[in-house]
Amino acid sequence: MNTLFCRVWRGQDGQVLYLFAVLLIVLLGMAALSIDIGFAIHAQRELQASADAAATAGAIDLSNNLSAATAYQTAYCYSGVDNNGFESGGQASLVCPNGNAFGSNVDADLPGVKMVSGYPQVACLTTLKNLGMACDNTAGANAMAVEEQVTIPTFFAKVLGVPTLTITAQSLSSMKGSTATPFNIMVVIDTTRSMQDSDPTCQQSTGLSNPTQEDCAKAGVQTLLSALSPCSSGLSSCGSVGSDGNVANPVQEVGLLIFPGLSGASYDVDEYNCQSTTLSTGKGIAPYSTTTNYSIVGLSSDYKTSDSATSLDAGSSNLVDAVSWANQSNCTTTKYGLQDPGGEGTYYAGAIQQAQAAFPASGPRSTVQNAIILLSDGNATASGAQISSSLQPNQCTQAVNAAQAATQKGTWVFAIAYGALNSGCSSDGGAYTPCSALQAIASNSSDFYSDDAHGCASSANPNLKSLTQIFQNISTKFLTTRLLPWGTP
Repeated sequence: MNTLFCRVWRGQDGQVLYLFAVLLIVLLGMAALSIDIGFAIHAQRELQASADAAATAGAIDLSNNLSAATAYQTAYCYSGVDNNGFESGGQASLVCPNGNAFGSNVDADLPGVKMVSGYPQVACLTTLKNLGMACDNTAGANAMAVEEQVTIPTFFAKVLGVPTLTITAQSLSSMKGSTATPFNIMVVIDTTRSMQDSDPTCQQSTGLSNPTQEDCAKAGVQTLLSALSPCSSGLSSCGSVGSDGNVANPVQEVGLLIFPGLSGASYDVDEYNCQSTTLSTGKGIAPYSTTTNYSIVGLSSDYKTSDSATSLDAGSSNLVDAVSWANQSNCTTTKYGLQDPGGEGTYYAGAIQQAQAAFPASGPRSTVQNAIILLSDGNATASGAQISSSLQPNQCTQAVNAAQAATQKGTWVFAIAYGALNSGCSSDGGAYTPCSALQAIASNSSDFYSDDAHGCASSANPNLKSLTQIFQNISTKFLTTRLLPWGTP
């Protein structure tokens, strides 16, 4: 019986049509898989990049001792969330530091990015605390966490009942203190007579029963050197040291200047050796002038034998020996390291100028970021035979001008007020006090520190008062933030 049904059932014509119909569905599914998932991967990368930028920017605020609220705003500004998304979270319209109405990483191809509820958030991670990154800043945190989310439309997957995909990106960043970056750092230390005064606050860090202010200053510089990186962290040893005090490929070089200065470089050895010569006025110590030598040790990277070394290289590094307070094994004298000759008053503008002039003007290190760290009570009081007549007026103003000129050249200038008063700088006619001069010397408010011994407080760093704490905090400024695995404890 040759019915139509039988002919269709038994016939072979048109069988490819059935296969094509089935394969068409498969092809559409593959198109959805390749195009939609490809777009989703692209969107994920864009979202992750904005989350990383937001977390890093917020972490930098933590490094600068800003509040958690300020860090949150900064994270939003560098996120992929636009102002509408910010307002939808219940906040008022946000104007970002760059002056734009929207965040720096808003992508027109990725609209509708939102911050997941509860983020941004700051955290005090134990992992970072174990690395020395304490949570003693204003925000009480050492890390910033950001989680962003966006819903994107699909193209072909709509046919399969999947109209949208939700993408999430998580990012966790440490504050500065993780990875060393190249720096040229000049440390300028007050060695005038007042530094012979007793300061029991550093008994623990020095191990001395009656430490002087100079001992405390040395302990602070040692804290700084211990935290810095003379060479790459990937090296087990920095290698041999050249005649200039540097290893082959230094990362962070450090030099040392003092005031009062010396009449010539031949006396430098008495500031880091066993002091066979007692420096005094006319015997190494020179009146302040435009030719005074303030530099004791040039930019060096021999202070540690490797980045991971747990002790400084005393006995081999002139820089380390200059900030020691205990006799070395080959010493027969009772003094070691920087002397406190006194007799020349305080004048530090020249030391700041000489520190800036010491930075490389050419060669590979000329492109490295420069920094100056000044420690003093700030009361410039040199007079009479202690200073050239041309330098005698407006001594604090001269120091401020020298520091601001360095800042304009791109140098980071840190000022540490050690026992600074809110009265003094008598040669300036009331333009500055020692405290306000040191505040003006710092490149910005977060770079000004004080032990607050006489009512001279740092508004940006009110909880950092011991010199070891201050130098530890400054050391983190020479390090970068680092992205951490999500969920790091």
